[in-house]
Amino acid sequence: MKVSFLFPVFLAATQFVVTARAAEPEPAAAATHDAEIIKRYDTNKDGKLDEAEIAAVKEQTLMASQEKREEKRERLRDRLKEFDKDGDGKLDAGEKTAMETALRARAEKTPRMLKRLDTDGDGKLSDAEWAAGREKIIERLQK
Repeated sequence: MKVSFLFPVFLAATQFVVTARAAEPEPAAAATHDAEIIKRYDTNKDGKLDEAEIAAVKEQTLMASQEKREEKRERLRDRLKEFDKDGDGKLDAGEKTAMETALRARAEKTPRMLKRLDTDGDGKLSDAEWAAGREKIIERLQK
């Protein structure tokens, strides 16, 4: 099934709004995390990470990130099937309209998503708020 890159991003963005703001770790938690990383990757047991050990950390982190991205893509493909009524792997104009309507309705019913997208605070999404919010989410996901 061929799916353009932007469409799955749009689909994910409108269904899964994830806050980008991660809470700052507390100093004790950060120190514990650092100690765990050192314990895990300090192969020469000198209590610190040399360049090779840091490279191993980076490689492992990259691989985990790539695996997560692939899992997200697979979930997006599954979500696409919800709207692809004729099963051809593409959305025609009618299917896109149905998807847009359904996703907007979900956004309006999800308090967290509504709060994020409803810039004027009236409890509803105007066409402009929906368009702007959707674009911001897509932009954030493409980074």
